[in-house]
Amino acid sequence: MSMYIRVKRKKTTVFLQVEPTDTVLEVKQKLQALVEWPPHKLQLFKEPHNQPTVLEDAKKLADLRVENDEVVAMAYLQDGRLRHKTLWLISAVSNAKGHDDAPLAQPASTK
Repeated sequence: MSMYIRVKRKKTTVFLQVEPTDTVLEVKQKLQALVEWPPHKLQLFKEPHNQPTVLEDAKKLADLRVENDEVVAMAYLQDGRLRHKTLWLISAVSNAKGHDDAPLAQPASTK
């Protein structure tokens, strides 16, 4: 059964039609046409309870408990690092607090 997710980065929101059986990599491939960044340079996050979790490429959305109309945060990787020093996650939580582009977490170090 198809569902929609909202992928957000700063002030940009992309609405995607996905299947619960889609992998995170397949979602990134769908995003590639819209954001013009290759899948290996996109990082997706889910933010349960203000704790950002990296969504692994091989995992299915259903296994990660991504549900219909869920917000997924996106960051770009540049030279093996997140494009910004601070990972900007926009979600209902940050918007409810009245913060636009509020930094909620520091990115994990990448090697």
